[in-house]
Amino acid sequence: MLYALLAGIDTYPPGVNSLSGCVNDVTRFAQFLALRTKAQVRELHNEQATYAAVVAGWQQHLKQAGSGDVALFYYSGHGSQSQAPQEFWATEPDHLLESTVCYDSRLPGRFDLVDKELATLIADVAAGGAQVV
Repeated sequence: MLYALLAGIDTYPPGVNSLSGCVNDVTRFAQFLALRTKAQVRELHNEQATYAAVVAGWQQHLKQAGSGDVALFYYSGHGSQSQAPQEFWATEPDHLLESTVCYDSRLPGRFDLVDKELATLIADVAAGGAQVV
């Protein structure tokens, strides 16, 4: 079985430039999967693709994938970089973290989904035996 979490963000809150085509990317990819697989697809568009919703999608939807299954995460939206804390410098030669900018990432008190967090989510799903893409 294929479990897919697809997030596309065209419209962000004020202060973050809007994009065009990201929701279309996700919608078209979901259609592609529906024609070729029996995938369990969860789509998050624009304001649905908050940090909490993306993390929950990993922990609740993609984590259903077990041995012999595929867990697929597809994101279309802004990405970013930020200064890495010194404890990560050994594994980040450029001293930067890469991140996914969720819908609410740039609101006060909110954060991007950084690569180290994504690695933990991937490892958690993979621990159940799924192949993670």
